[in-house]
Amino acid sequence: MPQVNLRTSSERLAVIDHAAAIRGVSRTEFVLRSSEAAAIEVLNEHPVIVFDDETWDSFLAALDAPVEIDPAVKARYARQWDR
Repeated sequence: MPQVNLRTSSERLAVIDHAAAIRGVSRTEFVLRSSEAAAIEVLNEHPVIVFDDETWDSFLAALDAPVEIDPAVKARYARQWDR
């Protein structure tokens, strides 16, 4: 099984031990749960979108396609800036 070794101050270790005792888990379990929760939070902040080949090609084609602006929308924004 892989192993992680940490170096920390006595003060930090005391805080971790106190929190682990409150939760009723070992120091190792507390550190693993806490670090896993933090890791999941970071990963959720940076989602990865995966496309199959066909969807990827359609996505690129949509990005490369010329933009068609609705004349009514264009006229509306032109009036707004003329004020």
